[in-house]
Amino acid sequence: MDYFTIKQQFYTGNYEEVLKEVAKFNKTEDETLVYYKNRALMALSQFSEGCADTGTLGPVFEAYYQFLGKPSGSISALETAVEGAGRSPFALNLLVSALTIQGELDTALDVAVEGIDSDESQGTAELLLTAIQVTLLNNQPSVATTMFENFQALQESSNEDEIILNLAESYINFNQGKEITGSNFYFYEELSQSFPSWKTQLGLLNLHLQQTNLPEAKTIIDMLQDEFYDSKQESQIYKPDLLASEITYTILSGGNASELRSQLQQLKPSHPLCINNIENNKSFDQIVEKYSA
Repeated sequence: MDYFTIKQQFYTGNYEEVLKEVAKFNKTEDETLVYYKNRALMALSQFSEGCADTGTLGPVFEAYYQFLGKPSGSISALETAVEGAGRSPFALNLLVSALTIQGELDTALDVAVEGIDSDESQGTAELLLTAIQVTLLNNQPSVATTMFENFQALQESSNEDEIILNLAESYINFNQGKEITGSNFYFYEELSQSFPSWKTQLGLLNLHLQQTNLPEAKTIIDMLQDEFYDSKQESQIYKPDLLASEITYTILSGGNASELRSQLQQLKPSHPLCINNIENNKSFDQIVEKYSA
């Protein structure tokens, strides 16, 4: 079966289109279809307890959904469900995500490597993409690069996985800074033109901000604030990220981003930019207190 369109739509953030594509197939036992259907439902906040399809992955998604409701709790139920699914790459992907949320980055990477090195081919590219993100979160860019290069050398990649591998490479490029991010422009420009969505436009926006292309960044910010994009269902998912980008744009433009920071704090206090801002303010206050005593 060809999953090309489903993967293209998912990784460009067109989750409603993913559900439409999956609905064309009446195969509830197909792990790839089940994985992308449930991931799309979760992205749209439409997943609910008991809605996962039957089959080996259904219980894994149910356990993962329950974990997300209490991410500081035990993941033993999820681990049991993953065992029941034969520790397939798709099942391990959800376990890696849970471990990452709990801050267990080293363990998450070990689990990811287990799945990537397995004999199964389905789901390994997706698991590699997750593993790349884990290594970058863990400040291990050289590990990310090595994993990516080894995967390309040892695994037979299909056309349908091209977007996944391109995304993985782009994350590595993003992490390595301005000098090489120019290689990302063609990829994200092509995506934003072929699959216009919040996700692809935000990717291009972040590239412009990273290279201080402020007029181009402002054009994308204005476009995403327009009614066409604002009316899309996924706008609620990505609005915090747009606000974060707008904060960056305002600061780079020499403006005052205090009001925008307050809006982001109200909208999504768990956003990394909010957390970093609070931590930076605490550090500054400690320095002031130290030298004022």
